Amino acid sequence: MIKEKMNHKQYGLGRKPSPPDKRDYKLETYIPREALIGMLVSEKTEMVWDFPNKSLDQENTCHCCGFSMASFGINSPTNTMYTNQDGHDFYYLCKVIDGEPFQENGSYIRSAGKVLKNEGKINAYAFAFSMETIKWWLLNRGPLIVGTVWTENMFTPNEQNIIVPTGKIVGGHAYLLNEIITESELLGIQNAWGEKWGKNGKAYISFDDFEKLFDYDGEVMTAVEISPTGTQKKSFWELLLEKIIDFFVNTFG
Repeated sequence: MIKEKMNHKQYGLGRKPSPPDKRDYKLETYIPREALIGMLVSEKTEMVWDFPNKSLDQENTCHCCGFSMASFGINSPTNTMYTNQDGHDFYYLCKVIDGEPFQENGSYIRSAGKVLKNEGKINAYAFAFSMETIKWWLLNRGPLIVGTVWTENMFTPNEQNIIVPTGKIVGGHAYLLNEIITESELLGIQNAWGEKWGKNGKAYISFDDFEKLFDYDGEVMTAVEISPTGTQKKSFWELLLEKIIDFFVNTFG
């Protein structure tokens, strides 16, 4: 049975790629030292961060960045019961950051992070730059706000409630990642297009397909805690290199 395609016009998009900024924190620097070996041989294979509410609905507005922020707050572990109005309000705060108050032309994931920080909702935000970092964070820390392109066939999840990024690109969209199933190689997406999209606004995408979107000008961001001095820890790869060097020194040195 082929699932009937949905009316795409009822679903708003509106994410624009954030311009590069070297000041952005890197999420990999917030992976603790003791997790180094665990990332390579972890027995943990799946995690779902609960969304304890009905899906929000941005309708056909371009307010997805604002709604991704509201959904992020609703999702565990925060569980702040934001409403559709909060999603719209967050969007308009993003537009102030963009220097385009009240404009209806979409916004940036980075602006969402700045608003959440300015409003005191988070301590700081950081961007992921690898699939390994994204997977580890979902397994161990929490959900992530995502911005990617969106294709025409992604509007309609298949019978397994999985979206596939085929067809022409129709815009950019912001949403959440709030689940990972390693054995099935699936990531859970929490959208803000109402309860009728997917299952209560949720669908899935394969690791490979999400990686394609991520590599095609995608971005992934989440809340982090920064140290009192504002300094960052060494990255996962820097620490891993240290571990490898120590191993060879201790074994053959």
